[in-house]
Amino acid sequence: EGARTGLITTQGFGDVLEIRREMRYDIYDLTATLTEPIVPRYLRREVQERLDSEGGVLVPLGEGGAADAIKNLVAEGVESLAVCFLHSYRNPMHERRVAEIAARVAPQLMVSLSCDILPEIREYERTTATVLNAYVRPFIGRYFEELQQAFRQIGIDAVVHVMQSNGGVISRDFAERFPLWMLESGPAAGALAAAYLGRLAGMPNLLSFDMGGTTAKACLISNGQPHTTTEFETARVHRFKKGSGFPVKLPVIDLIEIGAGGGSIAYVDATGLLKVGPASAGAQPGPACYGLGGVEPTVTDADLVLGYLDAEYFLGGEMKLRADLAREAIRTKVAQPLAMTITDAASGIYRIVSENMAAAAKVHAAEKGKDIRRYTLLAFGGAGPVHAREIARRTGIGRVVVPQKAGVLSAIGLLAAPVKVDSVRSHFGRLRSIEWKKVNSLYIEMQMSAVQLLTKIGIPEKRIRLNRAVDMRYVGQGYEVTVPLPPGQFNGTSTAMVTKAFHDVYAERFGHHLMDAPIEFLSWRLEAVAPTAFHLPTIPVSAKSVKTKPKGERQAFFPEAKKFMRVPVFEHASLPPGARMRGPLVIEQRESTVVVGPNDTVIVDSRGNIVISVNLEK
Repeated sequence: EGARTGLITTQGFGDVLEIRREMRYDIYDLTATLTEPIVPRYLRREVQERLDSEGGVLVPLGEGGAADAIKNLVAEGVESLAVCFLHSYRNPMHERRVAEIAARVAPQLMVSLSCDILPEIREYERTTATVLNAYVRPFIGRYFEELQQAFRQIGIDAVVHVMQSNGGVISRDFAERFPLWMLESGPAAGALAAAYLGRLAGMPNLLSFDMGGTTAKACLISNGQPHTTTEFETARVHRFKKGSGFPVKLPVIDLIEIGAGGGSIAYVDATGLLKVGPASAGAQPGPACYGLGGVEPTVTDADLVLGYLDAEYFLGGEMKLRADLAREAIRTKVAQPLAMTITDAASGIYRIVSENMAAAAKVHAAEKGKDIRRYTLLAFGGAGPVHAREIARRTGIGRVVVPQKAGVLSAIGLLAAPVKVDSVRSHFGRLRSIEWKKVNSLYIEMQMSAVQLLTKIGIPEKRIRLNRAVDMRYVGQGYEVTVPLPPGQFNGTSTAMVTKAFHDVYAERFGHHLMDAPIEFLSWRLEAVAPTAFHLPTIPVSAKSVKTKPKGERQAFFPEAKKFMRVPVFEHASLPPGARMRGPLVIEQRESTVVVGPNDTVIVDSRGNIVISVNLEK
């Protein structure tokens, strides 16, 4: 939900939001629907103005028409205004003039300019991003003000920083003006925490696996850094179908939604197949085992029936689960329709959701040109450690890591996140005829702006690290790859260096590159980062033999054994560094549970992480 939003754009471009890319996200679905545009047609206004692709003025801005358009939109109840003109990424003068006019004729109106939100080529994506930013902006300021007041009431008079989807934090003022940068910021914090813990543990290549109540998300982390992308979508009509939502071409941590969560509902479809998700029981009424009125079987119900969860120790004992209600929901909705036992039905739910997530994770890694079997699975979230071992077996990953407090690991990511600002400028052309002086001037402009923004919030300039990149492709291609660039000034000898860098990135992604095909560049990027000083302490590992004592036992089902097995149950907090164990066993945390299978081995490292060597034998 958002504010009543209006759009002012170049004459003839009012329907960009509905024309989109003229692509079908499912070519076989003749009834495929798309998300409704955030700004309906009657709240869009076209004004006279036109720039050419180099930013030159073809038609001057009709200031009178712009003022009338603003007054008309305000009369329609518009609270927030998006302004997006053709080619304003090359010359923002007309957009900035509209903002000045709006400040004069409607000072109460919040204005978002595309030259500020996404000064980048591609009209539909730029318009969409600007509209989405305008849509939520009025609510964000009020929320942060209430948050700041609440802090003061409990004695915290601190500077508020806000997490962004690019993996960095920024000031409250920046977040209020550009709230779109906060999209997916919570899951991004989880990926940052995984990368941070992986670096500390000497495991730079990870697949972070975050499974909560409604979804499971994964992120590939290579060389200690999570992958990022500008190909993100929000508000999809179909959760797993690319192209069915709004594109957001801002830098985001490359998270893929790979499956269901603990509250996802299991059901038998019209063809007699067992399916899990995407519908969720949510928190109210929640899974059947919550005893709050839910009658649909969920992943959590299956986990409870299989013995992975303790009905008396859910959320550290604060919430009691009803195994009888879980069994009844699975019996009536899955076991009876499929003529199988309750145990087989629960195991089917567990295996299907794990297989779906494993398959999606393998595809995600393959799309990045990575062999997932060479990675370590770091699991967190309330349900992540329950399913991690089964997913590892199905992907061929031999090592699983579960940190302490896995259910709330994203909080560590917030603390470990650097202060970061991303900038982009579109400058299109062929690499062989590039004007490096123009590129140098673009980077000087972006650097001055980014450094000024970070020093304004108290970051010393000497702490700021600048990383540069460019979007490139072969001539004739419709999509590009982002190529890292070295520091320093560019000159005539830089063309060969950038060409090689592009070929290296392209070959890593696709397995090959073309030798003589012409190359073109689109957008130049700058990342300004100030790393945090946050660190976690190590715990001395005893040189003596460490004895561990379980707090109890219970029956747990293991798919490969096809039976229940009596397993010891350990408390994670009581396991000292250096402790070694062999599965099957269960390790409980307050917010999550770790399942260790037959012949898996476990060691607790110097930071209290559980490191599982998974038995991959079928």
